Amino acid sequence: MINKHLTFEDLHSFWRHAMKDSRAYTKSSRNPRDQWSGGLTWEEAKQMALKGWREGLREIEKFQARITPFIAEKVLRYQQTYAVSGYNVDVGTYLANDPECFISRIYEERNYPGKIFTIVCSISFSAAISTTTIIQRGAMICALIDAIEYAGHRAEVICNWAVSREQTSYYRQGNLKNYGWLEVDVTIKKADQPLEMIELAFCLAHPSMLRRIMFSIAEIEGWSDFAHAYGYPATATTKGDIYIQEVFSGEVSDDRAIDWVLEELEKLGVDLSTT
Repeated sequence: MINKHLTFEDLHSFWRHAMKDSRAYTKSSRNPRDQWSGGLTWEEAKQMALKGWREGLREIEKFQARITPFIAEKVLRYQQTYAVSGYNVDVGTYLANDPECFISRIYEERNYPGKIFTIVCSISFSAAISTTTIIQRGAMICALIDAIEYAGHRAEVICNWAVSREQTSYYRQGNLKNYGWLEVDVTIKKADQPLEMIELAFCLAHPSMLRRIMFSIAEIEGWSDFAHAYGYPATATTKGDIYIQEVFSGEVSDDRAIDWVLEELEKLGVDLSTT
């Protein structure tokens, strides 16, 4: 029986372990190029893991563009000032021939006490989950993390993959792990680290993170030859302040994804009221 929970404190140690070869009989991580793993070969997935997924930033920016205005209203405030140029003309000052007759704005950050949130992001997807759904969901999560930090807080982000040998919910909830369990936690961003969105995009939004890199871990640990089809998606043991499981079972509208991000921010105490 296999019951393992691997923990990696940073991406460097995780990549070093995951990119080793194995003697496993079942090695899906090395299968030829296919769309199921995001269209990358094993070698291409390794390169993208180390360099980041630049193209994935476009999907993230789509969500950021919708969310940022809500957060900006919370974090920034402006004061009116008079200048030689600006948004509007003060008629009285203009008629008095004052050159500083334009009303301008100076933005200042509101000094809210920042908090540290641990965000655990599950990438445990079944084979039926499409690459489109994985990318959309990951982009949404990246936008959430960005919004939390933009609002003056700090985020520690853990990428989690948990699988059980059996498919019933009882086993997938972490009961009877001795019957067959594999779990991997990777800290992909510490609270005191800057937000490297290009790294988060690959780890949380690219299908190859699971179907190439995590599968390689399963092969190294003997899991791929032990559990049928690499096991069944399971619940993380440690869930942090916010736990993101398989939130969506299929594609959803962008509006619904945006609403979800805003709802999660409110749960964390990020007040989005504009009054």
